[in-house]
Amino acid sequence: MSRFRVAILGTGFGRSVQAPGFQRHPGFDLVAIAGSRPEKTRRIADQLGIPEAFDDWRQLLDQAKPDLVSIATPADLHHPMMLEALARGAHVLCEKPTALHRFQAAEMRDRARSLGRLAGINHEFRFFPARRLALRLAREGAIGTARRGEILGRYPIWPTPQARGPTWLSEQSRGGGILGALGSHHTDCFRTFFGEPESVLASVRVDQPRRGPTPAEPESAIATADDGCTLEYRFANGATGLIDLSATAPYRWERFEIHGSTGSLRWDETGYRLWHIAAGSDPEEIEIPAELRLSRREGDPALAAPFAVLVDGFHRALLGEGRLDPDFQDAVAVQSALDAARASNSAGARMRVEIPAAIEAR
Repeated sequence: MSRFRVAILGTGFGRSVQAPGFQRHPGFDLVAIAGSRPEKTRRIADQLGIPEAFDDWRQLLDQAKPDLVSIATPADLHHPMMLEALARGAHVLCEKPTALHRFQAAEMRDRARSLGRLAGINHEFRFFPARRLALRLAREGAIGTARRGEILGRYPIWPTPQARGPTWLSEQSRGGGILGALGSHHTDCFRTFFGEPESVLASVRVDQPRRGPTPAEPESAIATADDGCTLEYRFANGATGLIDLSATAPYRWERFEIHGSTGSLRWDETGYRLWHIAAGSDPEEIEIPAELRLSRREGDPALAAPFAVLVDGFHRALLGEGRLDPDFQDAVAVQSALDAARASNSAGARMRVEIPAAIEAR
């Protein structure tokens, strides 16, 4: 099996989910990691058995010379990091939210295409078993014509000021906020069921503005990035989709529903169980077929298993054995929808989703 050298930029999600995902795959060698704090980064590298640690990501690119760069940093760094990684000959996997706005995302997509590099976006939620089966059943007509989607999410990220101190996630200028963090995944979900959204009416807000102080962090700040959002998408086929998220709830709970002309499909936050509901009937759980099941290792984060599916798909794409899914056109489309949601909130009106056209690949 062909092996590719991987480097990770970022020591948060990059450490907990991405590093094990690449290390467990026989087609990748995780050779380097970069973080902003030298001692912490070196400690993480030693703990994970990563040969090289850097506090300068440009130095990593120059010295480690990876075949694939996985970017798992604050969103405002994605654009410069990806462009430089591409220029040095690497393929790229980028975390979401993709960038600060759709024009950055489009430049990232187009640069990868012009250089003949693979560029993927980490929408690993696509690979939860319940969602994959729901999409298959919807396309097979199991609920008739799919015409409505609803995603409700409650997350105890900032339920009180003392829950979490100020980080980039609270800064609008750095791409923080719940809309980008999870609204990106949920927007991508609706796209797979209904196609590209044509317009959106949105409320994007800060419900709990103060961040900190916490027992470990004496500093406090006022958040500029959203911790709540409500979006109603409209699609070309007449379908509609509702996303309602709050990151100030005291508990975690998610529900996903796709409603059709003859029934509905529903799954919960774990992504491992799916129900079909016909009119006038109780919910009926549907068995997940063997080819869609995921093996969860004890102690792994919830996203480790679906991320492993994405990693395997990226490896096959590098070998020329399949199309990269999701790719950076998906990234640009989602970022464009998020931009329209923010514009709708500012204008107090429904806004069209405008996706920058792609250049022709070489």
